[in-house]
Amino acid sequence: MARKGDNIKYINVAVVGLSGTEKDKGSIGVGKSCLCNRFMRSLSDDYNVDHISVLSQSDFSGRVVNNDHFLYWGEVIKPTEDNSSDYAFQVIEHTEFIDDSSFQPFKGGKMEPYAKRCSATKITSAEKLMYICKNQLGIEKEYEQKVLPDGKLNIDGFLCVFDVSVVPNRSLDKQIEIVANILNNLVKTKKPIILVTTKNDDANEQYVKEAEKLLMRKEYKGAILMVETSAHENINVDLAFMTLAQLVDKSKLRNKVLGFNEAARQRKELMDASTESLQRLIRLHVLDYRAIWSQASKKLAHHREYQMFVELFGIDATQRLFRRHIKQLKDEQIAKKIQGYLEMLPDILHDICPDVASLINEEWTNVQHFIKTHPDFERYFYECPEDIPWVDYDFGENTTSKIPYDVLETPEAETVFKNHINALQQEQRRLEYVYSYSSTGSLSTFFYRSGPCGLAMILDNGAHIDASL
Repeated sequence: MARKGDNIKYINVAVVGLSGTEKDKGSIGVGKSCLCNRFMRSLSDDYNVDHISVLSQSDFSGRVVNNDHFLYWGEVIKPTEDNSSDYAFQVIEHTEFIDDSSFQPFKGGKMEPYAKRCSATKITSAEKLMYICKNQLGIEKEYEQKVLPDGKLNIDGFLCVFDVSVVPNRSLDKQIEIVANILNNLVKTKKPIILVTTKNDDANEQYVKEAEKLLMRKEYKGAILMVETSAHENINVDLAFMTLAQLVDKSKLRNKVLGFNEAARQRKELMDASTESLQRLIRLHVLDYRAIWSQASKKLAHHREYQMFVELFGIDATQRLFRRHIKQLKDEQIAKKIQGYLEMLPDILHDICPDVASLINEEWTNVQHFIKTHPDFERYFYECPEDIPWVDYDFGENTTSKIPYDVLETPEAETVFKNHINALQQEQRRLEYVYSYSSTGSLSTFFYRSGPCGLAMILDNGAHIDASL
């Protein structure tokens, strides 16, 4: 372990595990690259699930791979739990690159068997570039270029990966056999070792038990810790590296090694709390549904709540949360507008449709047509241009108090109409009584009925009187 400065301790880590052709490792890898990626570049937007294993000859001989069967992941600084000091990690990943033409391992570098080669404590590769992502190969100049310092690295400790998910074309016994062979070679180095189980978010219980049984063998018992991780969910990844660093440093302060379920619960609580914090921040600062992301994000970016959410979820998820808030603001504004129009509608219907008899059995669509063709239509309503939704036109160009005709197409408007009909019917039933007066009055009997001009009073002598009088 190299030390530079009073509060920074340098730890060089080799990540190892089952590698090789599909015959050896199965249809997908065990997760070494994803583990390294998540630890070294922990921002959500910097995490990739697809990494290199099958290469062309030109990519293998390029400066990133550099004719070696290992990747240099660069350097990252992580604080200790009590913030008393920092660990500066340099990480390499031992793998086995496959030629895309022969589908056999490239012949280059030290071609000892993988289990022996990956246990090397002195690594050399002159001018080797830091690996960032698969797309970097062939266009290295378009990416950040960092070189393996002095072309060499002394390894302080090992993370040995064991995949606890079921993978097609890979047997559990095969993985146990290969990992045991790797561990046998790592133990000889007398360097600290941690067995890292990967893909615990998709774990098979039997595989987890077999990993535990492996460490109970007498040659490993008590000498190797196990940390359960998920790179995809970012659970216990930092814990694995930090625990190894503390073993290398012989630190008296040790991180508590949490089981996967407990760590996953804590992770979920952290992410839920971050989501709630950002939602509160957005509600506080974004009050207009017309706000745009490019401007709002610049203001929000100064707040820790925003920064934390971006770290955990990525910028796309942050933008989706913003858009959901904008939609909610707009929906609330639309609902408020519609409610105002619905409160105006009964009086308009009373003016335009006072006659219950002509409309009582009509479908709402027919009533809408009746309203649209009414002489007073433009007094109460307006129609939007065909290419502009009524909401956008209403909140933008329109400044009148008229109702957009499109509002009549809402279920709420139909309900208002039905209530209007019910009110007319109730009034009609109230008035349609037969009254009897004394024989001394000139008016002995009358009743009301609806007609094309509204309600009319019918006298017993056949005379009509407009009920509105």
